[in-house]
Amino acid sequence: MTPLEELWSLQGQTAIVTGAARGFGAAIAHRVSEAGATVVVADVRHDEATATAARIAAETGGSCHGQPVDVTDEASVARLFEAVESELGPVNLLVNNAGVFSNYYASELPAQEWTRILDVNVTGTFFCSKAAARRMQNRGAGVIVNVASVDALASSAEGLVHYTTSKHAIAGMTKSLAMELAPSGIRVNAVCPGAAMTEGAIELIMDGAPDGIDIEAQWDGIVDRTPLGRLCQPDEVGRAVVFLASDMASFITGVLLPVDGGILVQPLEGYVPAGISTGDMARPDPVAGEDAP
Repeated sequence: MTPLEELWSLQGQTAIVTGAARGFGAAIAHRVSEAGATVVVADVRHDEATATAARIAAETGGSCHGQPVDVTDEASVARLFEAVESELGPVNLLVNNAGVFSNYYASELPAQEWTRILDVNVTGTFFCSKAAARRMQNRGAGVIVNVASVDALASSAEGLVHYTTSKHAIAGMTKSLAMELAPSGIRVNAVCPGAAMTEGAIELIMDGAPDGIDIEAQWDGIVDRTPLGRLCQPDEVGRAVVFLASDMASFITGVLLPVDGGILVQPLEGYVPAGISTGDMARPDPVAGEDAP
């Protein structure tokens, strides 16, 4: 059998991680670099991407480079792949992490915000996947990992119709691409993180939301509804991506992997957060004519 250290290794590979200047993307880029890949930190924030790449290279001792990209612009995506291939060689791994988020009730959602969320989250993921797939198909190998969300599997809160729609779309795209690209030796999977206190989340909380949506209350309730009793850490998403990118997952494709502390598997009724006794919970009176439970 192949030794575990070889199965985990991404040595000799070139990886692009989009939206990697901060948050999940930066954590993913760090772990992919640590696993041995040459990493491209691609982000619309070019200066921040360059700084993040330099920090990761210093911490891991790996080869890490910042590159500009606007994932909503197919020409920009093409320039990214051309620059990477000319400087670093063929792209073996693409991590579609670039994404945006906001809160609006559907009845108050501006058309331009609906378009913005879907353009970045869905169209951006497609443009990058399309560019990677063309190149990977020619070589007969490659891996694409999409960063979706628990919202790809269930709606997590009010005011997220645009965001949840975009993440469901990524789930469908992941499965369709996995089926279409498998004969070419390309695996396509997605990680579905739960809520994490990333830079973007902090900005959202600080900026607030339209009237009627209590952002702080939403976030305060997440830990209570999570069986493991805490928020997701960005590094935990990075570890999951390395698993799916590596030969540890060589026979896994078309999978949506939750990294959510169990929030998706809690029952609709009867879940008791840690530290609360069932005796403390109010019970309804039995219906007349029935025995009490």
